[in-house]
Amino acid sequence: MHYLLRKKAHNSPRPGASAPPPCPSGFRNTRLLISVYSPPPWGRRPAAAGEGRRPAGGRVRGLVARRHVDGECGELRATKSLRTPGRQKLWRGSLLLLSLLLVLATSVCHWFRPQPLSESERRELAGRFKDLIASTGGSQVWIKRPASSHHEQRPDTSLHVLATSSAYRAVLAALEHESAQEELELREAEGNGGGGLHAIDLNVTRRGQRICRIHLREVPRLLRAAIVIDDLGQDLEAARKLLTLPYPLTFSVLPHLRYSQSTAEEVHRAGREVMLHLPMEAEPGAHPLPGEGTIRTGMSNAEVHGVVQNDLASVPFAAGVNNHMGSLATRNRPLMADVMKVLAERQLYFIDSRTTANTVALEAARRQGLPAFYRAVFLDDTETLPYTLGQLREFRRFVEERGAGLAIGHPHATTLEALVRFLPELEQADIELVEASELVRLPEVARLHPPTKPGSSR
Repeated sequence: MHYLLRKKAHNSPRPGASAPPPCPSGFRNTRLLISVYSPPPWGRRPAAAGEGRRPAGGRVRGLVARRHVDGECGELRATKSLRTPGRQKLWRGSLLLLSLLLVLATSVCHWFRPQPLSESERRELAGRFKDLIASTGGSQVWIKRPASSHHEQRPDTSLHVLATSSAYRAVLAALEHESAQEELELREAEGNGGGGLHAIDLNVTRRGQRICRIHLREVPRLLRAAIVIDDLGQDLEAARKLLTLPYPLTFSVLPHLRYSQSTAEEVHRAGREVMLHLPMEAEPGAHPLPGEGTIRTGMSNAEVHGVVQNDLASVPFAAGVNNHMGSLATRNRPLMADVMKVLAERQLYFIDSRTTANTVALEAARRQGLPAFYRAVFLDDTETLPYTLGQLREFRRFVEERGAGLAIGHPHATTLEALVRFLPELEQADIELVEASELVRLPEVARLHPPTKPGSSR
């Protein structure tokens, strides 16, 4: 029912009608006093005195209400439109249909309107492209670390990829296929990689919103290097400082020292690689002595097995082994064969520190089928910053010439400072720093042999 309320002031009577009577004293505190009357449907009754004139035809029912609040009177008059029931149903049905159509139109617009990707969705798609590149190219691609430039809006969704000639076309085809499968737009801008090699910039978008940008560059070969930090386990703080460097160094821990286990555990928690720095017997007169858990000449196979197992238990999470000292032990073929058998049982890799020119450790490891490599450069035989920086530059030249290389340093303050200064240069030279376990498993590394100059004997 629809009511139209009109309030009439006490001092404004209707034309031709007498003023409303004063408020009865019995209703001074009553909010509303209502009198309802309705004309009969077959006609009109005469208007009572004081009611005024009512509309003809019986369309309007009169509703007279008097409000008595604190002695003041007012009159409220309402009219109720008496539409026929059929018209009321039609009107209500029309309103309901119109409301449903509006709701449906709003929903359809919402469904078909392109929704922007959330930040997590963008990162997920960019991560899938990164995984696709890595799985397609394997060891023949290098996805460089995101640049920390403030000009890049999304450094984590910008990929700089180096790929060898054998992998370049396969990676590009895989990216084009994935974009089509995901209904993404892939804009390509060809470039020049120099020396007749290819380069291309790929901008991956969805409905104009950027997902990732990929710079793919063809190179004749990938250059890779590993740096092992030896002699850890004596000072926990030294390892913690090295862990602050945002590069994949490899941490080689001596067994049975005060901080051997805790160092290995902290390195592992930080997501870095742990090695066992296995003590081996040095030539007579060597100083300092190798320490507890040393592999010595004259040991039986069972003794070698026991010593290596105990040393590994002292350094949890070790993925590989390199020798600490050992200028005497690494000359002994039977002894090295026994050591490599134990490492093969544990599926570890081996790095020959090459403390003597007469070492046969690398040969014994490869003969046993172990992933193995050798040390090319000692970084800090002289514990000064200029010397270590010079050795790092020598190491870079070695890698550029041979394609891969491994250097060994120690947890000296000068070595840490030299690494902070030099490692960005290594990356700018397109040399990828990797963990030792990755380096030793590269197919090209298995074909590399050490130079004749071994470095100092230890």
